[in-house]
Amino acid sequence: MKLVMTLVLAVGASQAAYAQDAKPAEASIRQLFEVMHSSGLLDAYLTQIDGTVRASMQQALAGQQLNTKQKKILEDMGREIGSLVKAELNWSAIEPVMIEVYRNTFSQHEVDGMLTFYRSEVGQAVIAKLPTAMQKSMTSIQGHVKTLTPRIAQLEKDTAAQLKAAADPQSAAPSAQGAQAPPQTPPPASPQQPQR
Repeated sequence: MKLVMTLVLAVGASQAAYAQDAKPAEASIRQLFEVMHSSGLLDAYLTQIDGTVRASMQQALAGQQLNTKQKKILEDMGREIGSLVKAELNWSAIEPVMIEVYRNTFSQHEVDGMLTFYRSEVGQAVIAKLPTAMQKSMTSIQGHVKTLTPRIAQLEKDTAAQLKAAADPQSAAPSAQGAQAPPQTPPPASPQQPQR
């Protein structure tokens, strides 16, 4: 009887472990994406990319006077980039890839846990506020990077000078001249033949 009970418990435990490690169903991942508003987050991200591209174009052309024709060319290019990004990174193109990633990364147990969390009030607050928190974090980090940039540039300049000095044969010359060659001993005298 004890053996039967042990087997029943072992089978039950292994089934529970298997259930926790099982790959998640596609339907549950789709539910998770819906609860997380993934398609809306992607749209917001694409809008942000579009704004970043336009801002970088303006920054690259800062101080340049463009005529009407040149401005139109740049506007057309900006629209073209936006169209390309939206064509490649729309939700219908990205969702199958994301489903596969989630299926190979998370278990059904973990997806169920995420569904419970993201359906909660706190989970929805995280979804709503996380993009803003990330944007503020990036802005703050960029401020730190700006202060580091001149210091890194100076370090690169100093290192380049040190590398050049180390490779320059003129810099090695004084040390070679400072060391004197060891005195050479004359070759041993050859035995002389007695003169007759």
